[in-house]
Amino acid sequence: MRRQIQLLALILCLLASSLARAQDNSTEADDNTAAQLKVWLPAPLISDESGNAYQLLIEHSAEFAASNNIEAAYRIKDVGKVGGIVASIRAGKEVAPAALPDVALIRRRDFGPALASEYLQSLESLFSSSLLNDLDDSVEFGQLPLESGLSLYGLPYFFDLLLSVYTQPQGAERNSLSFDDMISGQVTFLFPAARTNGLNQTFYLQYLAAGGMTPDEGLMSVNQGALQTVLEFYDVLAKSDLITADVLTYQSPAAYAADFANHLDRPQLAIFNASDYLAMIDQQVSSVVAAQIPTADANGSSILTGWLWVIVTPDLGRQALVARFLEWMMEPAFHAAFARALYHLPTQPDILDQSLPPAADSQFFSELLQSAALPLPEGEAGTAPRLMQEALVHVLHGDVSAAEATRQVLEQLAER
Repeated sequence: MRRQIQLLALILCLLASSLARAQDNSTEADDNTAAQLKVWLPAPLISDESGNAYQLLIEHSAEFAASNNIEAAYRIKDVGKVGGIVASIRAGKEVAPAALPDVALIRRRDFGPALASEYLQSLESLFSSSLLNDLDDSVEFGQLPLESGLSLYGLPYFFDLLLSVYTQPQGAERNSLSFDDMISGQVTFLFPAARTNGLNQTFYLQYLAAGGMTPDEGLMSVNQGALQTVLEFYDVLAKSDLITADVLTYQSPAAYAADFANHLDRPQLAIFNASDYLAMIDQQVSSVVAAQIPTADANGSSILTGWLWVIVTPDLGRQALVARFLEWMMEPAFHAAFARALYHLPTQPDILDQSLPPAADSQFFSELLQSAALPLPEGEAGTAPRLMQEALVHVLHGDVSAAEATRQVLEQLAER
């Protein structure tokens, strides 16, 4: 009996030792398993997984994983539609939170207080002061006015700009053009004038340059002189056959890019994104010149758009991992190379030169970035933007004069 008890004790000791070793091995395996971050990327920006930009990203991510034991699992998703990045974030919070990303790259136009307060996480205090210093004033692109004050909810990553691209068979390059320059030079004008619920961005910028004001507390007033000045420009263009009402159907520069490219031998000016222009000159379309959007006094600047990183996961531990990942993504040499591969402008001012094709004028882009205005959000700022868009429609169709269209806008506003 005594020997049986001793044997049983020995067996129990061996089992305990075996379990302890198994637990030690399991803990060691867990320690060596890399944490995985779910990262959503926008298809309009980076959809070609065989392209140079995506390969740069994968190589940089591999270095990050090796150095930090954190792997980035990328998923490319659409934007602006059902199943897109923002739509999925909104829908997934209640029905499938585990399927949501830890971090996503979204359009600035989709970024707003309502989205941030309900679906995104604050980035305040997550990043090093050196990174924020490298961004300089670009930080404002990711800040939102909330009830608690101005808060950082997006890390600005890429900028894009609305600008003019024009053909100039004769004469020197110019970076600013007035309405009179366009008319006297008999320059054909193409721009994306379509807008379903508000004012198109080109007209909005020209209105601001003529003396109009940005919305105040969500409402936009109408400056009669500024509105009539811009409408008169389009009235003259239409009567001179330098513009057609077809522009009212153009949702984006893609609608007329081919037409523009097929007529590089005539005086014409079209509104494009900076990314479109950078691709043109990198592909050696040398007969085009970039300029500010034409305005009454050649004092226009641009409309600033772009992309920023947002954090979705509410888990504080994973947020810390995301912060390390984003710091790595902001590494200057990579950020510049990545921006250049995608024909976008980096949000770090000091690496702008490195990100541009050799033929690009870095001083022009630097000045344009400093003076650019944020776009007028779709469907916001009250009824004034919609009425101004309707006035443009009437003028381009030749229904009324610029003065009459302006009067109708003011009357309709007074009735509300």
